[in-house]
Amino acid sequence: MKFLDGKAIVITGAGSGLGAAYARHCAALGARLVVNDVDAAAAERMATEIAAAGGTAVASPGSVASWDYAGELIEACVKAYGRIDGLLNNAGILRHGRITEMSESDLRAMLDVNTIGTAACASHAIRCMLEQDGHGSIVNVASGSQAGDIALGAYGASKAAVASLTFSWALELRDTKVRVNALSPLAHTAMAQTNMKFLAQQSASREVVYTTLPAADVNAPAAAFLLSDRSIGINGQIVRIAGEELSFVTHPMIAEPVLKGRWDDDAIGAAFRNTLGRRQQKLGLAYARTMVS
Repeated sequence: MKFLDGKAIVITGAGSGLGAAYARHCAALGARLVVNDVDAAAAERMATEIAAAGGTAVASPGSVASWDYAGELIEACVKAYGRIDGLLNNAGILRHGRITEMSESDLRAMLDVNTIGTAACASHAIRCMLEQDGHGSIVNVASGSQAGDIALGAYGASKAAVASLTFSWALELRDTKVRVNALSPLAHTAMAQTNMKFLAQQSASREVVYTTLPAADVNAPAAAFLLSDRSIGINGQIVRIAGEELSFVTHPMIAEPVLKGRWDDDAIGAAFRNTLGRRQQKLGLAYARTMVS
């Protein structure tokens, strides 16, 4: 039996790129899908393609930035299949811009789709999952850009918010049968292509450098795993897929204190001069094992 057989799963932004790769892979593993995309024609094409390949899928076009539509999307899954077992919050947009170039409209658009859209779909899905029997899985999509990157500050912030939501929801739901994780993918997609002109500057500003980007379908098995019952017991984690590398992304942590109790201005200055100045965290995406201690 295929390990997603019968699972009712919603995948947002499934009309192209990573979302399409996730949808094809999950359908091939037996999942019954609702494929969403803001591009109605793309959503319909994906549902038709999956059906032609012997899978099960219905299309639900719309913008996840609408809280009301997000509810309709989850309801479409319950109406079609009688339940919802998984949600892959893949829909996202990217607008480049340094802080001196960033526009309000671009920032708000990314927050609306990447952050609000993730929260809207998850809120409706989790309520349904808690009311039904069996396990449920929410898989959000984060990004390595949450560590900060050139011309990706606003995008990274929208994804850092998704990471924080993932941690919080996992804590809130840890005594239930609903788990919440995130995937941090890497792929050569149309969205990634728009970033190529910034790649040299970004690579020079961080420890982790990717000279080539893998195909989107490289990320699909990890997404399918997190959506399946095979991942029961995995909760509140960000899974990083980067070509041939599979890892967890470390959670934000508080480093060992260098001062405790009461202090004055001179003690603060001495702490930075003697200790904290040498312990500054690396800027940009880095490997945890090489962090300055």
